[in-house]
Amino acid sequence: MSEQVVQQFVDRIDAVFLPVKNLQESLAWYQTIFGFGLRWSNERMAGLAIAPNCGFHLVQISDFKPIITYTPFNFVVKDLEEVRARLKKNGVMVSELRNGEPKRFDLTDINGNMISVIQV
Repeated sequence: MSEQVVQQFVDRIDAVFLPVKNLQESLAWYQTIFGFGLRWSNERMAGLAIAPNCGFHLVQISDFKPIITYTPFNFVVKDLEEVRARLKKNGVMVSELRNGEPKRFDLTDINGNMISVIQV
């Protein structure tokens, strides 16, 4: 059987969907801690405004289990140390700075989900 090379036809990832246990509580946390604006919401999901062409959505899951064994995505920031200090001041659980490149640390959101923050 010969290998067929398929030309890429996907332009980008449009959105990330992060599972949460309580949508309203999670929305309030992300808006208060990060200042993300609300783009849209319904009874089960909400889209938050981070940047153009970046869909960040929270989705309430009935059998929710936090993502604790890996980070499903990275938040990119300009000043990692300043952001880490700000999050700690606001009571967010953050890890120590990680070795290697890019500079990064992990945080735990209100649902127990792990998320990485990187500086590029």
